Amino acid sequence: MKPRYILLSALLSTGLFSCSKFLDRPPLDEYSDATYWTTEQDAVKFASRIYEFMPSADFFICYEGMSDNALSKTASWGNTLRNAQLIGNSTFVATTGSLGDEWRYDQIRHCLEFLANVDKVPDMNPALKKRLLAEVKVCLAYRYYMMTTLFGDVPLVTKVFSTPAESDVPQDKKAVVVAQVIQWLNEAAPDLPATYSGDDKGRFTAGAATALKARVLLYNGDYAGAAQAAQEVISSGTYSLYPDYYNLFQQEGDYSAESIMDYIHIKEIQPNGLRDITGVNSVSGGTLYLNPLPSLVDDYESAAGYYPYTNDPAYDVHTPWKGRDPRLAATIYYPGSTLANGKMYDPLNNSLDKIGGDKATYTGYAYKKMFDKTELEVRDNGGNDWHILRYAEVLLTFAEAKNEVAGPDASVVAAIDQVRRRAGMPTVAATFALNGWALDQATMRTFIRHERRIELAGEGHRYFDILRWKEGKNLLNGPVYTLDASAGLTDIPATGGSTNKFTKTKLEDRYFNNDKFYVWPIPQSILDGSRKLQQQSAWK
Repeated sequence: MKPRYILLSALLSTGLFSCSKFLDRPPLDEYSDATYWTTEQDAVKFASRIYEFMPSADFFICYEGMSDNALSKTASWGNTLRNAQLIGNSTFVATTGSLGDEWRYDQIRHCLEFLANVDKVPDMNPALKKRLLAEVKVCLAYRYYMMTTLFGDVPLVTKVFSTPAESDVPQDKKAVVVAQVIQWLNEAAPDLPATYSGDDKGRFTAGAATALKARVLLYNGDYAGAAQAAQEVISSGTYSLYPDYYNLFQQEGDYSAESIMDYIHIKEIQPNGLRDITGVNSVSGGTLYLNPLPSLVDDYESAAGYYPYTNDPAYDVHTPWKGRDPRLAATIYYPGSTLANGKMYDPLNNSLDKIGGDKATYTGYAYKKMFDKTELEVRDNGGNDWHILRYAEVLLTFAEAKNEVAGPDASVVAAIDQVRRRAGMPTVAATFALNGWALDQATMRTFIRHERRIELAGEGHRYFDILRWKEGKNLLNGPVYTLDASAGLTDIPATGGSTNKFTKTKLEDRYFNNDKFYVWPIPQSILDGSRKLQQQSAWK
């Protein structure tokens, strides 16, 4: 049982909370500061609302379609989601598109209202108040981290405004906002427990605050700080890698020792829609909005560690997905894969799954990793949690940051080896020796970036990595294609009118040819309601 969202569903039904435009007050008839803040339970309910603000599976996976990991095949799908294809191919138009899903000052206002009002609660347990304050600070930190990562300079608001005019404020420099994010996380971590039990499982922990701090510092180029924060999480001994990579993303992996920050999904109350968004049509009637690209599939090493995998002496062009990094079979459905219902995935012949068909794959591939394997005939009813931040990411953050500071020392290698051993892959030393690579900083940097792509595939991180590495022009520019099965596949039947061949076909062109695409434009609707905000100079 996942009890936290049972509490939240009851909270939502009270109608106490609503979205407000920019920083305006919600309607006064919804609640009153004078009457609401009277019990500890009021404070707990108000603070618990923040967990609904964190990225859910249905939302965050769409960032895959903005990267070279996947193609989003629709441009008509819910706000930021509808723009996944347009951002991915850099055809988004600032004046007509909508990116308001990540410009969320209504969520920031909610957090600030808690900070401003919690002291009104009479006789509140000091330890509980301290913990709730810390949880809210983590939420504030997360929201501002996301906005600075995408929009750059944004207004840093730290108090509740009483009038719309007062809320019309200009941007602050990104560095100033990020410094406040780190301050909130530093303040929060000591006041949060290492773990929870019972109904509180899933709330922010000290490790969550510190791991998020490591990510923020990494994304902003403070490698020494990121390495130190990641090392604190590692040294805490609280977390470990879940032994089974595939089942980590199924319900078996919920609340595991690898989970640091999750969005909790419950089939009966708060299901995820991954069975629709990434679902194979012949299994769950999914619409498969997101399609893994061949560039991702081709990036997986051979099981022996050869990179590219075609260098492996055992490589067979007719069975290109055999003998590969086990994470490929755990992450991607490819032709000949066994589906969750026990049938073969055949995008060349199956009428429901055939490449280019309505609700079928565009690329020849589908995501397996987050597809809830239970209740196979039910769409939009996944019960597996979304891992916002997990221990494997912390290990890779440490490795990347430490390599940037001091090169590939033993601690860098040890962190990566933990991730690769869990996957069933050769060690760093064995892999480098096999491929004839020098163990130097530049080669290790390339290898860590590859390892992040493979380990975190399907989790939405790749787009942010491309932005921070400034690799958009190299990785998000030019045509993208379907799989190439022109040589024929021995795992797909070629009898009775079936075919085991498919010719590589261009799907779309991508145009990341301008540095402006490293930052998102401020939503036009926000600019229209403000006199002091200025559009990003590159987007004017």
